[in-house]
Amino acid sequence: MSQVEANALTAEVVTEYLRDHPDFFLSRPELVERLALPHQDQGAVSLVHVQLQRQRQRIEELEEEITALMSLARQNDQTFHDFMSLQEQVLKSDSVVDAIDSVEQLAQDLNLVAYIKLLDSPSAQYQLAGDVFKRFVTNHLNGKPAYLGRLRQTDRQSLFSDEEQAPELGSYVVLPLGFKQPFGLLAFSSEDGGHFQPQMDTLFLRHLAMVLTHVINTQPWKAVVADERICSTTA
Repeated sequence: MSQVEANALTAEVVTEYLRDHPDFFLSRPELVERLALPHQDQGAVSLVHVQLQRQRQRIEELEEEITALMSLARQNDQTFHDFMSLQEQVLKSDSVVDAIDSVEQLAQDLNLVAYIKLLDSPSAQYQLAGDVFKRFVTNHLNGKPAYLGRLRQTDRQSLFSDEEQAPELGSYVVLPLGFKQPFGLLAFSSEDGGHFQPQMDTLFLRHLAMVLTHVINTQPWKAVVADERICSTTA
């Protein structure tokens, strides 16, 4: 065995021993003071100095994480209020069209685009083909409450015929509409490819989909105009 191999073997043994005995230096403080590690800018520094620097770095990282979490909490709080207000508007809608208008308006305020697609729609603008719907549910939902992320070109074109509103490099969240048997989709898109990500929580959006499902099931497609009521009664 060469000297290099012997040194390597000894280093491995020492490394393994220290890994298995992390309290080794507690009873040998004099060794800690004598240990020195090479540093690119400061030359040889003590192990204690290295540990303190790592602790300071970790503290800074934790502070950044806390700041990011606080920012996210504020954003979530605002999102909660926005969607609670929207759900109230949707529930008070006199028609499906009014409800859809409310959803599309909030999406615009949030720099998003909303899509409501239905299998049985009186308007071609909101029509969704049955085969397209079935394929998307099978490929992307498959028992999941929502799909989040990017969409392939074929999915974008089949689901959202208006290509100008469906960003090619954007991200999407797509939820089924319907309680037991889905009859359509609610979707939002963002120009930001990382806005909707698979790990995101969809609680607010799932509640919105439930409320919208209720309105679609119970309200007329368009509100009856007062003049039309009068004409109908007179006739």
